[in-house]
Amino acid sequence: MRKNLAGDLVLIDLTTQEITRKPCPGEVIRSYLGGRGLSAYLLLKHLGPHVEPLDPENILIFASGLLGGSRMITTGRLHVGARSPLTGLIGISNGGGAFAAELKACGILALIVTGRAERPVFINIRGDRITIEDAGTVWGLKTGEARQRIRELAGDDLAKVIVIGPAGENLSALGCLMTDVGHAAGRTGMGAVMGSKNLKAVAVRKTEPYKSDVPEAAVAAVKEYISRLKSLPCWEMWSTTGSSTWLTWTDELGASGAKNYRQVTFEGVKTACGSHYRDLVVKRHACYNCPIHCRAFVRIDRGRHEGFVGDRGEYEPLSSWGPRCGNADGLESIYLVNLCDEYGLDSLGTGNIVAFAMDLFDRGILTKEDTGGLVLAWGNAEAMEEMVRQIAERSTWLGDVLSRGMRRAAEIIGRGAEEYAYHVKGLSITIMDPRGFKATGLGYAVSSRGGDFGYVYAKPEYTYTPEQALKTYGTEKAADRLSEEGKPAMVRQCLLACAVIDSLGICKIPEFGMLLDFDVAEAAAVLSAFAGEEFTSEQLMGIGERIINAERLFNFRFGATGRDDTLPRKFLAEPVPEGPCRGSVVRLEPMLQEFYALMGWAEDGSIPAAKQKELGLEGLTGNEDITMI
Repeated sequence: MRKNLAGDLVLIDLTTQEITRKPCPGEVIRSYLGGRGLSAYLLLKHLGPHVEPLDPENILIFASGLLGGSRMITTGRLHVGARSPLTGLIGISNGGGAFAAELKACGILALIVTGRAERPVFINIRGDRITIEDAGTVWGLKTGEARQRIRELAGDDLAKVIVIGPAGENLSALGCLMTDVGHAAGRTGMGAVMGSKNLKAVAVRKTEPYKSDVPEAAVAAVKEYISRLKSLPCWEMWSTTGSSTWLTWTDELGASGAKNYRQVTFEGVKTACGSHYRDLVVKRHACYNCPIHCRAFVRIDRGRHEGFVGDRGEYEPLSSWGPRCGNADGLESIYLVNLCDEYGLDSLGTGNIVAFAMDLFDRGILTKEDTGGLVLAWGNAEAMEEMVRQIAERSTWLGDVLSRGMRRAAEIIGRGAEEYAYHVKGLSITIMDPRGFKATGLGYAVSSRGGDFGYVYAKPEYTYTPEQALKTYGTEKAADRLSEEGKPAMVRQCLLACAVIDSLGICKIPEFGMLLDFDVAEAAAVLSAFAGEEFTSEQLMGIGERIINAERLFNFRFGATGRDDTLPRKFLAEPVPEGPCRGSVVRLEPMLQEFYALMGWAEDGSIPAAKQKELGLEGLTGNEDITMI
């Protein structure tokens, strides 16, 4: 493998202020690549079962994908890993922008942070020089102002900065970190882990120009990759509106989680959808080296936020603040997504938990006494905005309770609240009703980090033709989103493919949203060209299998079992009452057993010792000192 693809592991102990830098071993890179895979390996190897998520001993990892910082397009993804304060299990979150590429340009594949600083600090990386500097004047600031202030302290207006807001400082389990303007590593509470370490930000700036000695084969592979993307019918949609217009798609399929899953369609979906406001775009923007430009800034030209300029938002957070909260005003959703970014809150998860609170209020489980007089009626945007502040600041009883995440909040509230807390493993599920997307439902159940679509990305269930499904999964019915047949094989493929792409640092939009490269053949060709040695799709899928098993072993270390591979009762027992999915429920257990068999797991979902040995995982016990990297 060419040397410029690899990189160093940098260990920073904030307690002792010690900094250690070593090359990442070649055998680790070949076994786990970078990004998500490298994070899973380091956590499984070095984090013992006694460590709580907010302990100084928790390991916080910022990892670039293996192709990060290369001339390959859309390779700006950063993976942030630790034990999650939201789920108690593996917390790996994925953010865009340019930080990961800049980190890799400094020769760093992963930054590993342990300990807790005595006072607020930031890590300043300038080429080969790494320092820990005071951030006392930045603590308490929202992310936009904090980002600029960190750049001033770092002495470089062009520094790439990841930063937390008040939510992370206040240890909200919904706290995220912003990897750039409009880009967040949002899910699983990684912002709270940063806050627990008194780490406000990391700034990075390369001092050497990007290397231009790109192999001819790699140049050709990138050109072919771009050419294929631009030839696709979906190119125009992705490059003009991104995913902001998908809200109507879920609604038309009768599988939207409107009003906290009380409805499968939403009467106000047209004005909640991004297509209704596509004329408000003032500037498109993109992550590192990305020709797609699926993101945009908009200027609101009407209503109570007239004149506000912010990120347009994407499908899932717009869905959470729109239909899921019974809110038909897409402009309010755009504002709320940006408000979450400023406070450093997971905009998707926060919208979901506010919808949960609205549902409880509507049912009388929460009262005005619980809300401090706030009327949490469906679509009440002023109340939604106030809840964002209360959750970030943990300033009221309800704000503090909701800041702990949906599972814990439901336990504290009681009174039957658990029945309406739609999560898997503590992570709230996204807008797609699993009764209308059976592979997505199975994916929610078996995902390492909980109820998240992006960890599995089971798009073939609604994009493959019956002929493609028959060839790939052995049955035409796999292309029917309402059928369970063929879905275990589909989820296995998608799960492994996602692990590979996350570890290479490639964005999933071109790989899966556009190219449908679920056998990772395109990715294998690109990696081979950059690495100077052949990687087959079969090899990469084998690496993906190792990563998935490593994550599962980590979860089992902290108390998870196969019993956690489930869905909320509603989706298993209550048929969809109307529309295209009428009568559908998720028959999960048969799919689970078939999936376990395909993965080589036992009937209870555990990983046999022989399987662990086959994948080289048997020696990773969490007992090895992190200073021995």
